[in-house]
Amino acid sequence: MPKLKQNFESSVDQDVTTSAYTEQRPFQGVSPIEARTSAPADSSLVSVMGVPIDNVSMSDVLEKVQEWIAEGGFHQIATANTDFLINSILDDELEEVLSRCDMVLADGMPLVWTSILKGNRLKERVTGSDMVPKLAELSARHGHRLFLLGSTQQNLDRAAAWMKATYPGVNVAGSYSPAFASLDDMDHEAMLAEIEAVNPDILLVAFGNPKQEKWLSMHRNRLNVPVCIGIGASFDFLAGSVKRAPIWMQHTGLEWAYRVAQEPSRLARRYMKNALGLAMHLPLELATVAAQVKQYSLPQMTVEDTGCVRVMRVTGNFTGPVTKRFAEETQLALASGANIVLDLSGSTYVGSDALGLLIRIAARFRYCRRELWLTGLRPLVIRALRTSRSGAAIRTAPKVADALRRIALSAAVPSVMEFSRGFMVARVESRTIRPFRERGIARPASGRHSVLADRPYSLTVAAERVAAGRLD
Repeated sequence: MPKLKQNFESSVDQDVTTSAYTEQRPFQGVSPIEARTSAPADSSLVSVMGVPIDNVSMSDVLEKVQEWIAEGGFHQIATANTDFLINSILDDELEEVLSRCDMVLADGMPLVWTSILKGNRLKERVTGSDMVPKLAELSARHGHRLFLLGSTQQNLDRAAAWMKATYPGVNVAGSYSPAFASLDDMDHEAMLAEIEAVNPDILLVAFGNPKQEKWLSMHRNRLNVPVCIGIGASFDFLAGSVKRAPIWMQHTGLEWAYRVAQEPSRLARRYMKNALGLAMHLPLELATVAAQVKQYSLPQMTVEDTGCVRVMRVTGNFTGPVTKRFAEETQLALASGANIVLDLSGSTYVGSDALGLLIRIAARFRYCRRELWLTGLRPLVIRALRTSRSGAAIRTAPKVADALRRIALSAAVPSVMEFSRGFMVARVESRTIRPFRERGIARPASGRHSVLADRPYSLTVAAERVAAGRLD
């Protein structure tokens, strides 16, 4: 296993090593590709139970796939249904992965219906099962290399045969069916070697949710595949081992009933859990968004730079066209290494499109070690943030000056952070902090002081306390 980066202090134990399959995140600088994908300005978003859903059609997705293949790098697409949303409520890691995906598609009719109730209607339902044949057709026309990962080898062979028979010229560069195992116990190196050997343009992963999304996110910095998509049971549908519901049931939101009839022992409990989850969380989210007071003045946004911080002020409703400008400004800020403070003291309404955008931008800023702060929030806006499950992911302060002060203090944020045998190691200025596991007490290497660090990202708080001289 590779040794930790050399810029750790010498006091760190020499035998500390990083996990081969722990995601390695950047600490300095932001690549142009990361800046471009941080907040897409060419499509709107809708927040549904804390997950940002892209408001796109199938043709929009295929156009974006073509663009990403030409661009290169890594881009992750998730095909989210109700099960994704409920799982993300119970799984913070999945919630973070979905928030950071380059595109999240509405794979279930309940998501479309929710967007209508929120006043930001999604264009259409875009399912992974419908997209896979479209990608095969795209491959046949343009020669894009496909790699099929997951399911059983028999189903992969049958799915590949169906693609070749239906779309002559399709380029299925390879396929691999790993042994069934938990995410931690999978043979990651074998899968990555198979993928790297054929250098695909599109990677289709059928591990099921949340495994496939976590696996892709785990290897995002090693996978040099422009388009990576978790597609669930799509290979099984193409292979004929599982029958898909009739078209009329798909369009009326009754596909779940057809699936339950086929696999009652496996799916009945899942759909019951999902229904209960929607009943518990969705009504309150809809009510709090609707309770906000809309203004009738034309929304405006002003921008000013203060050192390494870009301060944006929105007056009027934070929804619609103003969100596009906000997305563009955040892309520029991220590319230049700036932090963001968004002052909403002049706004009494934050739409679900703005909430979705804020969630995705906040996730991208965390990944790139930048900060996004909201200030001047009205009580009803705060309530809307909390019930949409975006409040915990977005940092808030009463005033712009408070956010600027916190950003200045966090200039001492850990310059190095790695995972090692379940531990994290970080350096804050001249002190090395080594927390006990992910939760517990973080002690500088000297042993003279300790700083409370409840979660990985709360090391920022530890850094602020070091900078301010307030050590326990």
